[in-house]
Amino acid sequence: MTEATEPLYKQIEIINSDIHKNLKISPLKDFKRFKNLNSCIVLGGEFAEASKFYPIVFIKTAKEGITPVIILGFDQNYFINEEGKWREGYYIPAFVRRYPYILVEEKGEKEEDRKLFVAVDKSYEGYNAEDGEKLFDEEGKNTDYLNRMIDFLRAYDVDYHLTMKFAKKLEELDLLHTIEATIKTPDNKTFVMKNLLAVDEEKLRKLADKDVLDLFRSGFLGWIYAHLISLNNFIRIVR
Repeated sequence: MTEATEPLYKQIEIINSDIHKNLKISPLKDFKRFKNLNSCIVLGGEFAEASKFYPIVFIKTAKEGITPVIILGFDQNYFINEEGKWREGYYIPAFVRRYPYILVEEKGEKEEDRKLFVAVDKSYEGYNAEDGEKLFDEEGKNTDYLNRMIDFLRAYDVDYHLTMKFAKKLEELDLLHTIEATIKTPDNKTFVMKNLLAVDEEKLRKLADKDVLDLFRSGFLGWIYAHLISLNNFIRIVR
């Protein structure tokens, strides 16, 4: 399982009301930079909607550990056309929608000392666009546009940490097993995706009642079933 061969964010720059007082940024419309993604992280809060369109599986990375992702293709993102448009009617994951913005973390000695700063990718084509959205008003205060982006990024951060807690819980309960996805395209090409993880339904049914109740009350049980239902979507990633 691979993602882009080069970093998505190439020139991260923390936003500052003095330096960026006159900066305008055009909202993301062209998704060509995501064409080489064959998967991306999906947050638990997105499972219900994303499961209608994409397979949701889990992978294990050295950096993040067990992580849920949506499969976008075998060698590239099949949901983006040559014009850089996302397939009409399909859900666009938050990982993509937050671009070109990102939160930069400064860790403290304690969790409550953690600080987050809003940053932008300076290499983005819509950076400092004439028809873009202003980040600050004449007094140097956040515009409504910037505040909406900050709210989105904060919600993303909260959901991300809950999602990783969910993935860790699945690992602790030993609910994951390895699967492979074999798809044959209309032009007779066969692709096999290995090292994917999914919830083992038999193990799920054998869980102790207290563990099931815990999953239910935390909202994780719904996420599990959205994931399992989504596995029928591998056929959608064929051109």
